Amino acid sequence: MVSASRYRAHFDVYGLTAGVSGGWSEAIEALDRDFGWFRAAAGDSRATVEVELEQRELDWDAFGETDAEYVTEQYAVYRLNGRTVVDHLEAAASTVEGGGRRMVVEGVGASAARRAAFDFILARACDHLDSVGLSRLFSLGLGGAQGGVAVLLPPGGGKTTLALRALQADGVTLYSEGSPLLDRNGSLHPFPFPLWIRTNARETPDVPDEFLRRIDGRLTDPLLLELDAFADRIAATPTALRHVVLGSRSLGRRSWLEPAPRRDAAGPLLRQAVLGFSVGDALRFLARPGGARDAAKEQREPDERQAPAAATASRRAANRLLCCRAVLAQARVWRLHLGHDREGAWRALEPLLR
Repeated sequence: MVSASRYRAHFDVYGLTAGVSGGWSEAIEALDRDFGWFRAAAGDSRATVEVELEQRELDWDAFGETDAEYVTEQYAVYRLNGRTVVDHLEAAASTVEGGGRRMVVEGVGASAARRAAFDFILARACDHLDSVGLSRLFSLGLGGAQGGVAVLLPPGGGKTTLALRALQADGVTLYSEGSPLLDRNGSLHPFPFPLWIRTNARETPDVPDEFLRRIDGRLTDPLLLELDAFADRIAATPTALRHVVLGSRSLGRRSWLEPAPRRDAAGPLLRQAVLGFSVGDALRFLARPGGARDAAKEQREPDERQAPAAATASRRAANRLLCCRAVLAQARVWRLHLGHDREGAWRALEPLLR
């Protein structure tokens, strides 16, 4: 644990405090920009969760020899004496300890280190949000004169393109490009982060170069559009969610909006809010005390040790269901058919924000 006075960045995510310390300036500054909307003074007390970032050559021999428990194209996960160690393609290694309340990241790859710390803080924040009655909804969240609009689109469906276009429209505010928050009254809350954009996107706003972050210094796609570029357009207060828009891709050029029955939104809301497999869900699984093997065993041989975890999962699911039920009770449901004319897609959606 570190003293609160040593935090180089400090965030407050709806009551969960995260403190970042260490000597890796590049990674810490990037993380500070990622969570810029949640930036806060450190105060006198220690943070709920802590991240330490240190730039140095990794001594792999110090970890000892053990087989990976879980491997993807981006990382390999190991279990070492109650700790979770993640190898990020040998660019960095992160160690989760203290019951999941602390992460130490070390290595030479600043991008990998920044991403490891970002995912860790986001995972802990997701746990906290459920505990205070908020639920992430994987959608584009916008605000207008009528209230909130949540646009649910398939992966690659164009959420960022619509978000960038919305930021150019008068009177429209952004709650989140990817996952605004819902409460049990059916209101949207802001949850903003930098936007991933394509350099060749026609809808990319003309912004100063200082607001475009190049990953690892490369000029290739994608870029991050910093929060400071649109900070004045981020919603400051919650608003009632008035419209749920179900997006689908159309082979034609034309885009259009049509009313849909409320029942059509039940399944998508369930998938995108209640059952959505988020970064937080993945990290909770990987960091559990028994690891993947014990998790599989518990599925076959349940016992009393499952009770606390099962109770937590039940409370999480119940909270998300209550949030979705409140939305279905008050919001109108629409179906947005997205053709190849991207400006036409915005024109079809725009009436809900006027």
